[in-house]
Amino acid sequence: MHILIIDDHDFVCAGLKATLMERFDDAQISIANNGSNALDILRKGSINLVISDLFMPGSSGGFSFIDLICKNHPKVPLIVLSASENPSHIRKCVAIGAMGFVTKSAPKRSLFSAIDKALSGEIYMPESLIQPMPGLTRIMSEVDQGSEAISGLLTERQLDILARISKGLSNKLIARELDLSENTIKVHVSAILRALGLNNRTQAGLMGQKLASTLASESADNDD
Repeated sequence: MHILIIDDHDFVCAGLKATLMERFDDAQISIANNGSNALDILRKGSINLVISDLFMPGSSGGFSFIDLICKNHPKVPLIVLSASENPSHIRKCVAIGAMGFVTKSAPKRSLFSAIDKALSGEIYMPESLIQPMPGLTRIMSEVDQGSEAISGLLTERQLDILARISKGLSNKLIARELDLSENTIKVHVSAILRALGLNNRTQAGLMGQKLASTLASESADNDD
């Protein structure tokens, strides 16, 4: 069996490789530290399983990257191994084609179980999916990994509305600016809260401010 590990941290790759060798001592394991290298390895056609981080710096990771692999290599099962424990992230990864999602805090038996299921064509879902949604502090910390931790869960329209919520605008003012009905804005706000696992509009405003700050930082880094 040929396994591809995709993660931008060398120590994570080394630890994961050692863990996999405990269970699959005859496996061939390749490592890619970014999306470009991963795609090059996948094009060679010898990979039987992909284990990938979700959020990596730059354009190497995120939901779009997971989606790209799943669409271009549908016969190769992919498991996401991420520090995120946000149920929304888990659901989205599975929805776009991942065969499983394992958090980096989970015991290795969870990873082995996910691998067994993925190789047999089944989907592995962690127990955290049925536990309460993560608190605001945890979600805020996830945004530090990159803006897609939040933006990848929302539509462009919802991002527009979130930005205006963060500025303190009421539903009526947002509706006026976007030329939409106030009821439509209410529906979008409810969808934003559900997608991000937030409890109220105040939390959404704080999240919008955090997202704006992260986007500004990413833009500055790209300009350098």
